[in-house]
Amino acid sequence: MPAPRKDLLRNRQRLVTAAREAFIECGPEVSLEEIARRAGVGPTTLYRHFPEKDDLIQAVLDDLIHTVQENADRAAQIKDPHEAFRAVFTRSCDLSEREVATFLRLAGASRRADEHAHRLITAVIGPATSRLREAGGLRPDITADDIATFIRMTDSADSEDSRAKAIEVMLAGLTRPAEYHAVNSGGA
Repeated sequence: MPAPRKDLLRNRQRLVTAAREAFIECGPEVSLEEIARRAGVGPTTLYRHFPEKDDLIQAVLDDLIHTVQENADRAAQIKDPHEAFRAVFTRSCDLSEREVATFLRLAGASRRADEHAHRLITAVIGPATSRLREAGGLRPDITADDIATFIRMTDSADSEDSRAKAIEVMLAGLTRPAEYHAVNSGGA
């Protein structure tokens, strides 16, 4: 299958960038025509790339979480599963307040958008969650879906201080210190 034409890729990225800015400024209620205008393309071009508004919302959610996914990929290189999990959990909460607010508003725009946002967060934190569970450092009843929910809860904090406290409290309740695991598994 041939690679997409460069002008098509460029137009798609212009639409995603314009939508991201419009959603940050105006919320998910902004019209598709306004987004096309901001991107400098016609509505037909927008609908060719994104037949439904949810398609565009999903593309913006993907764009917003891209940096967080890169952070998770770097954390996968950390040898200690506790530190890797902590890095993923805290860096998953690393979007700016405006980006977090936009992510949450877009996730709440429709059931489809909410399910997509949840899948994105779960994909980011799933590997570190599994790794920590295998090392015995995570409560056994906690799943990657639970972690995704907790991350979204911390993202809704009113301030950076509140978010930092929420992260620390959740981490303390979710994980078992390495010393606990060593003592209770017969090690140390």
